[in-house]
Amino acid sequence: MSQNVAATISGRPVALERSPRSMNTFLVIWFGQLGLLTMFAFVNFSLAFHGALFTPLILSFSTEAVLGSVLSIGGFGLLAGSALMSAWGGARRKMYSLLGAQFVFGLCIGLAGLRPNPVLIGAATFAFFALLPIAQSSSQAIWQAKVAPDVQGRVFAVRALIANIATPLSYLLAGPLADKVFEPWMAPGGLLAGVVGTITGVGAGRGIGLIFTVMGLSITLATVVGFMNPRIRRVERELPDFTQSQ
Repeated sequence: MSQNVAATISGRPVALERSPRSMNTFLVIWFGQLGLLTMFAFVNFSLAFHGALFTPLILSFSTEAVLGSVLSIGGFGLLAGSALMSAWGGARRKMYSLLGAQFVFGLCIGLAGLRPNPVLIGAATFAFFALLPIAQSSSQAIWQAKVAPDVQGRVFAVRALIANIATPLSYLLAGPLADKVFEPWMAPGGLLAGVVGTITGVGAGRGIGLIFTVMGLSITLATVVGFMNPRIRRVERELPDFTQSQ
């Protein structure tokens, strides 16, 4: 007997044949999952700036010892978030824990760029890394519940490709944008020094800080847009979990 997977198109349940061809079917007709991938691609694009510019941000106003301390704090945050997720398991609707954690860690990234203060950046970094495993685990749980095990390898490979497709562009843009655009803008007398500089300060590293703030707020905005999209928000209800046919 052939084995099927249930999916939903416009509210109508549809059986999808569990074959290698179904990999394409999963990604084409599951609009909620494609919406998630689009959101993740944008979030990962923004996160890559954080990864590329975090060290220059800290060293622009402090020492290597402070950088090491802040990175260690981030590591403890990652451990704490992982332990919390292991004990808690996330919200009953994993989409809520995913979007909630993503919204807050976007704010944390923005906060880290706001002022050249190691205590502020350390606290924001701890919170960011603590929330990261909550968002990632919730996402993984949704995908594993919706995709048949025998096509998960192919589906997840395409998922990772789409979600990370813009990340190399971030690494290419991070340095030039920081050195040629944002740092000059935030230098004394720069284009934004008299406006944004009253909040973030001016001088070395403040352009990178502004990139952090912009990218962090972009993540929160993308999360709000994702929440407002019913195909994303209701994906767990609209797409039945995979069940093995008898």
